[in-house]
Amino acid sequence: MSEPAMTAVAAVVPVISGPATPERKAQVETLVQGILKHMDYPARTELKDMPDGGIGIALHFQGELPGITVGKQRSWLVDCIQFLVNKAINRPNVEKRWVSLGVNAFPEPRPERNEKQAPVAKPSAPQQQVATPANGAKKAPPPPQKNAAKPVKEQPPPRTREPDERAIEVKEDPAMAKLFTTLAEKSAKSGRIYAVMSLSTDDRARALKAAGAVKGVSAKTEGEGHWRRVTFTPEKLTPMPSKKQVMPDYDDEEE
Repeated sequence: MSEPAMTAVAAVVPVISGPATPERKAQVETLVQGILKHMDYPARTELKDMPDGGIGIALHFQGELPGITVGKQRSWLVDCIQFLVNKAINRPNVEKRWVSLGVNAFPEPRPERNEKQAPVAKPSAPQQQVATPANGAKKAPPPPQKNAAKPVKEQPPPRTREPDERAIEVKEDPAMAKLFTTLAEKSAKSGRIYAVMSLSTDDRARALKAAGAVKGVSAKTEGEGHWRRVTFTPEKLTPMPSKKQVMPDYDDEEE
């Protein structure tokens, strides 16, 4: 870090010497007691000056409370309260005093930070050695190998081909045959396309067979796996009628 940068950091966070004033300690204690009162966490507080110029507070809680572990000096709850107190106390253009909280004891002093840290040396890239012949002329390094082995990409698993339902011989089912025949006749009469999903392979074969006996409509299977379906397509498609939207009339009272 350069010297100008070090000067700027020192100006933002000044070094505090001497204990905090009684007014500042009373302000911190009132804020901490107010937060604990709103949380319904009764506690007795003790204050003292820390070696780094901050204010240390020991919180003596009464009974067992969620987020407070007996014998443990810090917890996530205490850290949250400490964060709020420091944000509220250390306002801009005000002398900075770090407030530390501890459970049933004063917190341990913060370790001193070294302002100047030695720069970490980055490992230098290994230099390629160049062989020098006897006459003093440098020999160019060998070119990189072009036929280097490339990583092999994993090939996706091959797709399973769906069976041809027209070539499947299935057992006669009068109820399913009647249902598919009715649907094929409806498609031919209305001029609309119908598709049926979630059928077994045998039922798709029955649907194709039933549609083949109806004039004016053709059937085929589409899709793969769970999305495979039977589609009934009429020879003459009927366009959908266009509907004009009309705004409803509202009474004045309803408006």
